[in-house]
Amino acid sequence: MKSLFCLLMLLVVPAVVFAQTGTIEGTVYNNDTKAPLTGAEVQILQTDERQKTDENGKFVFSAVPEGTYTLITTVPETELIQRTSVTVVAGENRETEIYVATEPVRLEGVEVIDKRLPKTVNKKSIQANEITRLPGTAGDALRALPAIPGIGVANDFSGALYIRGGSDEDNLYYFDRVPVGYPYHFGGIVSSLSSEIIDDIDVYAGGYGVEYGVDSQAVIDIASKNNSPTNFGGKFNLNFLYSEGLLQGKIGEKGFWYAAGRRSYIDLFIGSLSFDTGTITAFPRFWDYQLKAGYDLNEKHQLFFNLFASGDRFAIKLDGENVDEDFRGNTSFESGFEGAGIHLRSFLTERLTSFLSLTRSDFLFDVNFGPALSLNIDAPSYTLREDITYELNPKHRLESGLILGLEPGQVTGTFTRIPDEGEVDYDIRFEEKVPLNEYVRGQRIEGYLQDRYTLLPFLSVVFGLRFDYFNRTDELSIQPRGSLLVELPNRSELQFAYGIYNQTPIPALLSPTIGNPALKSSRASHYILELKRQISQETEIEMAAYYKDLAGLATTDEEAAYLNQGVGYAQGTEIFLRHQRGNRFFGWVSYAYALSKRRDRAGEPYRPYSFDQTHVATLAASYNLTPTWEFGAKWQYRTGNPYTPVEDASIQFDPRNGKPIYIPIYAETNSDRLPAYHRLDLRVSKIFQFSGWKLGVFFELLNTYNRKNLLDYNYSDDYKTRDDLNQLPILPYLGITAEF
Repeated sequence: MKSLFCLLMLLVVPAVVFAQTGTIEGTVYNNDTKAPLTGAEVQILQTDERQKTDENGKFVFSAVPEGTYTLITTVPETELIQRTSVTVVAGENRETEIYVATEPVRLEGVEVIDKRLPKTVNKKSIQANEITRLPGTAGDALRALPAIPGIGVANDFSGALYIRGGSDEDNLYYFDRVPVGYPYHFGGIVSSLSSEIIDDIDVYAGGYGVEYGVDSQAVIDIASKNNSPTNFGGKFNLNFLYSEGLLQGKIGEKGFWYAAGRRSYIDLFIGSLSFDTGTITAFPRFWDYQLKAGYDLNEKHQLFFNLFASGDRFAIKLDGENVDEDFRGNTSFESGFEGAGIHLRSFLTERLTSFLSLTRSDFLFDVNFGPALSLNIDAPSYTLREDITYELNPKHRLESGLILGLEPGQVTGTFTRIPDEGEVDYDIRFEEKVPLNEYVRGQRIEGYLQDRYTLLPFLSVVFGLRFDYFNRTDELSIQPRGSLLVELPNRSELQFAYGIYNQTPIPALLSPTIGNPALKSSRASHYILELKRQISQETEIEMAAYYKDLAGLATTDEEAAYLNQGVGYAQGTEIFLRHQRGNRFFGWVSYAYALSKRRDRAGEPYRPYSFDQTHVATLAASYNLTPTWEFGAKWQYRTGNPYTPVEDASIQFDPRNGKPIYIPIYAETNSDRLPAYHRLDLRVSKIFQFSGWKLGVFFELLNTYNRKNLLDYNYSDDYKTRDDLNQLPILPYLGITAEF
């Protein structure tokens, strides 16, 4: 590895960079009381230089070479820890204020929690300082998630996550406590949330507690920044696909704000583009923005407000001779999402805390597909949520929550029923097209109670009950969940988790026009065993085994469109070995095995689930050769996706016009797989320091050895021959950032 880095340096560094020095001066405060902290230890992670703060909470590091450094601030005899990033410019005195949080904080991807408070099943986390460094993602936070064990993705163009044998419909996204129904632009090109404002992402792959989870089996909890490092600053990114910007600052001494946004710009340069079968009349365009502000009203109350939105648009006209009559004409696609929330966190007493949120989200979808198909969806959601925690004593804590939701929605247009998962003989041309004009009023009541208790110094338990009521299915579900944690003598933790997770059918399946409003919720039982060991201060290993039993799945039926008659299961194992040396190097090796199967109707055999990926292996590493030069690599292998091959074709007459056409004859559902997927991504980045600002340049080479990963097959009209449709070829990607 060292030889490889030296070789790369010879190729990309034309001259020797002579280090110049500056000064880091700062003050450490208690985040709650805002009082200076005396005797706190401040360490420069890259140089291991340390200092104690004086009686005024101040510290000074002199003659520091210019570059970006991480300060680790700790308070003796406590678990108060804070990480702060500081950029040193030659000849300048860099001043910083450090507020040490008194709540549990994350350090190097691990949640630090007082041992007296038992944890629910472990989550996987990506920190902000890793999001922008992971190769192959162009710094996109959500596109980095498939590098975590147990998470798969369909292909290079999709953002739909397959978590532990489940589909993307099983996943629930939160952004600062606001549900997000639109995490990716155009299904996966880029995420709809700017990575510059994300602090961390926690992924609960299963077995999580009762505080999460209506209609989900996995939770992606995204948290944005809750402070500003400067009184006023900003960062701007430019690449070939879009541009984005971030502005942030402080509100007095007790508040902060940020505003971020981006827009693609290919449509600004290409108005239309003609090809053999038609014309692109509106080139793909996307945009999004995020706003947030927070303020400490007093020592006990913190108020936050956030607002975000995103949108996509695309239009095409198909008029070629080979275009089917149902698709000929104008096709347009427009979708988007809006979210907003106001949140009040209150420390009512030393033991009692409250977190109150009022949120609104709205999913918008408008598509016109040829002369016959159209669909318009407006689905707002209003949620009032209150979470309360009460610490009975240092070993015992109670948690409770109440969520009230209102979901008025309207669907109009002309469309067909929704195809079932794995239903390959669905052909939208021959399906009955029915007019839609439906208004629904969904009402939800959710509540939970959870108890965390340390029975013995090495044994703790978490047990909870979740209650969900949804008026459209008219059922009250009670979902028990719990976990047991044993701390072993060799710095290891063994944890078992169990839980029931109910999911109501997606709205289309409950439609009285194209679905079945009598459907009920499906039910999943999770069994999870995890072992975590801290091998050293810098290295840890995690292993997990899980089994999910599924019942009451909604599948197609000839008599009632859909019935709760499907069953299934998912099982697997995961290994995750991670090593990190401060802010200079991080890397991991992970492997996940999964088996996911379904049985659609009683009497039928089990078959592979469409989202089953048997083997997924990932190697990722990033290394700071100097404070301003960084190199990284990521390699991933995935088993090919299941698919249903075509065995033959028959000639039938088109019921629309009487012309003879070929109809494919399929083999058993998902009886074959596409070839295995593997890809290597490389990344190199450089930071240039200037007076008061810095310029960053990164270059990524995607699919470095140009692997032809198969996306799908394109069959001829008679289905006798087929051509390969491949995913991304070797692709260079250049990005530029400017920060002040």
